[in-house]
Amino acid sequence: MLRTQTMDIYKFRKKLARYLKGKSNETENALIEAWYKSYDINERPLDDTETQGLQQSIQSKINAAVFKPSIIQLPIFRIAASVIIIAGVAFLTWHIYQKKNTSQADFYTIQTGTNGVKQLVLPDSSVIWLNAASTLRVPNAFNGKLREVVLLEGEAFFDIKRNPLHPFIVHTAGLNVQVLGTSFNVKAYKNLPEVKVAVATGKVGVTKNGNLLAMLLPGHQLNYNTKTNQNTQQVINADEVQGWKTGYTYLSQASFNELALVINNIFGLKLKAGNGRVNTYHFTMRVQHNLPAGEILKVISQMHNTHFRKEGDKVILY
Repeated sequence: MLRTQTMDIYKFRKKLARYLKGKSNETENALIEAWYKSYDINERPLDDTETQGLQQSIQSKINAAVFKPSIIQLPIFRIAASVIIIAGVAFLTWHIYQKKNTSQADFYTIQTGTNGVKQLVLPDSSVIWLNAASTLRVPNAFNGKLREVVLLEGEAFFDIKRNPLHPFIVHTAGLNVQVLGTSFNVKAYKNLPEVKVAVATGKVGVTKNGNLLAMLLPGHQLNYNTKTNQNTQQVINADEVQGWKTGYTYLSQASFNELALVINNIFGLKLKAGNGRVNTYHFTMRVQHNLPAGEILKVISQMHNTHFRKEGDKVILY
């Protein structure tokens, strides 16, 4: 296993070196150019001298990163090496990529309402499940080197058909979630302070403004705070994260706001805190979508010895 991971890193380093020299093949170009979509079009383009200097700088870092299996024996060194290489790609594309794919495919938008889970099949046979109160923009056809969709709001689970020549990118809340072929969940509700990317299978890269935030493996999740621009990672149960597809939403130390969002998405009820104390509570529970709302509200009120009352479509917890 150690040998395999070390060789993967070494091979990627060689691909990047060939790309810089203009000797990479179509597959290698597609892998590296997947990071180009993070480029800020408003940034001042570099002149030839600056571009050459950056290329030489990146090249020198690559040449210096000679990976010797006899030295890299600990997981932390393998991880660090991977991050340095991937971050180098993001840094390179952020500064020297000046040509953007101008071909625009026709897009259409898919929306879901309360307790409305939809499944759709993309032109490449990839499958997406869209959770309640979500909005997704997808192309009628994938043109060019990249397969791209935009999660404008909400939550979606992606089961992406592998295609090394055409990387897949999900744009959401300023983040780019990039894969070649894998399955993962993205949660990006505007009413919540965090965007969450959780991996079920394969590897997933997450970048922002050309900077690598994480390379995620199965059973791992990135939590990105849109207000502070800080991010953390945690180990998760991948089956529970995507449980909403089959009618079960799992909450683990969820804030009151997150609980209120879930109740509104499933039952169409607006859960309100009757006092400041309720706003500080956290909730760990499984919400079964096909149960009556009253039963779920009773469970919620019992967790912190609170009460609730209904006022139209509002439920006050106090």
